Amino acid sequence: MSLKLFFGILSIIPAIFAYFYYFRDIFDGRTKPHSFSWLIFGTLSANGFIAQVNAHAGFGAWATGLTSVASLTIFCLSLFKGDTNPSLFDWLLLGLSLTGFALLFVVNNKVLALYITLFALVAGFAMTIRKSYRKPEGETAKAFVLNTIKFIPSIFALSNFTFLTVAYPVTAAIGNAAIAWVIILRSSHLKSVSKK
Repeated sequence: MSLKLFFGILSIIPAIFAYFYYFRDIFDGRTKPHSFSWLIFGTLSANGFIAQVNAHAGFGAWATGLTSVASLTIFCLSLFKGDTNPSLFDWLLLGLSLTGFALLFVVNNKVLALYITLFALVAGFAMTIRKSYRKPEGETAKAFVLNTIKFIPSIFALSNFTFLTVAYPVTAAIGNAAIAWVIILRSSHLKSVSKK
């Protein structure tokens, strides 16, 4: 087994556990996914996956591809079991994200297209961070921690290290870590306040 294949497999393992916990909590009614966020995550990770494949990312693209499939599935579930009461801010971020996604079809410069993708991805993370701050009990922190971890071996699994192959997993790892951090700190704060 090659080292790249080993890291590719290693990136999938935490992803499987992350989505297992997330889907379990959705069906148990503990997690209420933000529908707009997961639509953005799904479409943009699909675009990130295509960009990685075109840039010969190799096994390092596996985690991004799995993220796209899982995120779009979560989006579909969120329509029935999620947070479907978007705010004006959410609509604004969705508009910015979809505008960015639409621009990808007219921009010929791959680096510029990736910058647009990353901007839209950050907008999606901002929605979930905002929702997690308001309702931390409606998210699964361990899923976001595991989703942060999955991108680390995926970077080592890359066959080609360029901005086009590395930028998406690094941004996604930071975004997932930020969400996990907000959920954990906010939950802890609310528990301490309720005990007083």
